[in-house]
Amino acid sequence: MMMKSKGLKYLVLSLFLLASCSSLFVRSSARHEFEEGLALFNRGMYKVAIPHFEKAIDIDPDYAKPHLYLGRSYLNLNMWVKAVPPLRSAWRLSPNETRKEMINVLIDAFLGAATSEFTKGNYGESVKYLKEGLELSPESGEIKKELISSLLVLGSKLFSEGKLDEALSAFSEALEFAPDNSDAYIGIAKILLRKGDYLEAIKTVNKALSLDPDNQAALSLFKKMLQR
Repeated sequence: MMMKSKGLKYLVLSLFLLASCSSLFVRSSARHEFEEGLALFNRGMYKVAIPHFEKAIDIDPDYAKPHLYLGRSYLNLNMWVKAVPPLRSAWRLSPNETRKEMINVLIDAFLGAATSEFTKGNYGESVKYLKEGLELSPESGEIKKELISSLLVLGSKLFSEGKLDEALSAFSEALEFAPDNSDAYIGIAKILLRKGDYLEAIKTVNKALSLDPDNQAALSLFKKMLQR
């Protein structure tokens, strides 16, 4: 009985050591791939570095550095949308004390991805990236400015498609970030008019004109209402 017990202990210990060695091997393989990629990255060979970072992530998905440099490689190649997922992962996996160093990289990625989607006419996707960037950096005036602009364009697009409630939501959200934005009030007034709420539409146009008396879009809409 003692012999069996001792044999079982040796078996457990052997399995533990084997598992530990295996874990070290996987980690060192991931580190090797990362270092290969980093050497290429530092030479400006971003496209060639990418497969090494991807292999490192495949080997050890919780290894933060390959995620970070994969994202940075995509940023340097102006592939903004592709840069966002690995940078999100790097942020999630990094210790809190090192995250401050990553904020600017992430903000660049969100702004770049938002601009890329906006250029393609994907205004809703642009808004999502900008909101994510604003969560990361609530005081960023640049992100707020881009977000307001994207929300106004999104609202106009939705209005032209007859999606009035969604358009109203976009314009209203723009006002949350910029309460004095006359263009948002004009967008809301158009929606109210389309819905047949004439009195509220008039009030909303007047609000736009009180903020910007020379706004031609507001003046034109006001004249149109008076002619009804």
